[in-house]
Amino acid sequence: MSAEKTDYRVTGTAWAGAWKIAAGVGVLGLAGAGYGYTVDAQRFAFSYLFGFFAFLVLALGATFFVLLQHVTNAGWSVTVRRTAEVFMSALPIFALLFLPVAASMDHLYPWTHDHAAVHAAASHEHGEAAEEGHAPAADEGHGHDHQAGQVLSEEQIEHQLHGELMASKSPFLNRGFFFGRAIAYFLIWFLLTRKLFANSVKQDTTKDLGLTASSQGMAPASLVLLGLTTTFASFDWVMSLLPGWYSTIFGVQIFAASMVVSLAVLTLVTYGLRSSGASGKAITTEHFHDLGKLLFGFNVFWAYISFSQFFLIWYASIPEETVFFHMRWSDGPWKSVSVAIVVLHFLVPFLMLISRNTKRFFGQKVLLLGASLLLVMHFVEMYWQVLPNYAAARGVLPTHAESFAPHWLDLACLLGVGGVYLAAVFYRMAQHPVVPVGDPRMSRSAHFENA
Repeated sequence: MSAEKTDYRVTGTAWAGAWKIAAGVGVLGLAGAGYGYTVDAQRFAFSYLFGFFAFLVLALGATFFVLLQHVTNAGWSVTVRRTAEVFMSALPIFALLFLPVAASMDHLYPWTHDHAAVHAAASHEHGEAAEEGHAPAADEGHGHDHQAGQVLSEEQIEHQLHGELMASKSPFLNRGFFFGRAIAYFLIWFLLTRKLFANSVKQDTTKDLGLTASSQGMAPASLVLLGLTTTFASFDWVMSLLPGWYSTIFGVQIFAASMVVSLAVLTLVTYGLRSSGASGKAITTEHFHDLGKLLFGFNVFWAYISFSQFFLIWYASIPEETVFFHMRWSDGPWKSVSVAIVVLHFLVPFLMLISRNTKRFFGQKVLLLGASLLLVMHFVEMYWQVLPNYAAARGVLPTHAESFAPHWLDLACLLGVGGVYLAAVFYRMAQHPVVPVGDPRMSRSAHFENA
């Protein structure tokens, strides 16, 4: 590898205009999504959240990858790190893309409804019924409210308990705190990504070793902040779609998913950059070997965390926990999606990526196929996380065929959010070298060999 042979820029390659194509797709997707909002605001809300969260997870995973390289002082990954950095650098744009989610809160989150008022009104109605002598008898399979002296039906008791559950979570699940946390997440993400990316691109020209030390110095605390914000953002924006359900491992599962999809994209994009000649000879088989090992390892970690969540909830058999899997594993269309995730997100990639040969030989074609499969299954998994709640919001049972009803809005929102995000990513890629030419470990990275 010789620095004189290339400037490591995408100028003159297909990547140079990629941001324009992505921007066009994004505009068309958002236009279609906007029309869909006027037709069915509730469906738009869930479809948009799916697209938003699917790409947000990718950006968060790229940020995790960059921080991991700095905190470990990794030398092998320097030439592929810039690709992750450009995907990281566009993370702040999700603050704007979050606005439709915020505007659709009432369609998405049951906890935004005034449960206390509903409960009070229901209690008032029950009281009037008792005064008029219309309350059902206790021996007819109904309960008794000892404090109010009223006999309640099972449905009324369930309604009361649900209201009490929502009231107990109201200190956390309320609009003010929800938006306050969202602002904190985006502010932290903006500051982290801006500093990391600025250090890297500034070093391209200054060769300042202090910039490497700066990024390494902020990496440990940044990893903690990123882990906490990712966890609570997943709680807020996805887990609270079903506010009675909870899982302390959910944030770890989202982290694992973020690493899998970011490594899959990093593998595919760096291969494309090498094939186009933009990265010269700075990215070699050795890099794909290590990317493949990381992709395999984090996918196994994702499978372990996902199974642990399922097994512990199934074993404990606590009703408010099992409801999540009842919606996705009961006999019905969503069960087929769940089985497909097990097979195509774990079993098939496991067999494809476990061999050393698939990561080093055959022109990396098997590795690329595995990465492509995991990228597709990432979107399937995010769809599986979000859309069953749309069926629940409409009162459709998970065993009913209509509980799984893909809609053109799903694709429109996915393309809209993805197009805008990728336009920002590829625009940054066109502005800077695709490898960090000022990093002092650049030569070591370009020439390293796996044992």
